[in-house]
Amino acid sequence: MKDLEWKDEYLLGIPAIDFQHKRIFDCLLRIAHGATDDDRLRAEAEIIKLLRLLQEHFLLEESMMQKLHYPDLEHHSAEHRQFHSDVHHLGQTSLMKKGGVPREAIKIAHQWLTEHLTVSDRHYMEFFASASNKSRRTKKPAK
Repeated sequence: MKDLEWKDEYLLGIPAIDFQHKRIFDCLLRIAHGATDDDRLRAEAEIIKLLRLLQEHFLLEESMMQKLHYPDLEHHSAEHRQFHSDVHHLGQTSLMKKGGVPREAIKIAHQWLTEHLTVSDRHYMEFFASASNKSRRTKKPAK
């Protein structure tokens, strides 16, 4: 379970985004803890919560990308939609089966999330930083 925990290396430097990422990790960890038959209701509630967190987070990220004219917005949004759909499917199928949420499904979700944070989200952060630097250089000092 230790590998499912949040690490500071996932920080992007935008407090609202980092806070949401941490909440998503925490929720995934709670799903892993409730993945047995004994806690199926808890796991189901956490999956529903995770879906809401993802929706809220993706909306914030994508609105920021849109405002800053991020050129890879379409592809990034497609990744978000696919992951949300995968988590939804995971919830539907896993909770109908005896045994609750399979550890392998949790591992796959965690792997997607960490890869998305360390690769895809880093790309938009680099773009945001570059756009911010360009903006500073083009602003003229006030007289």
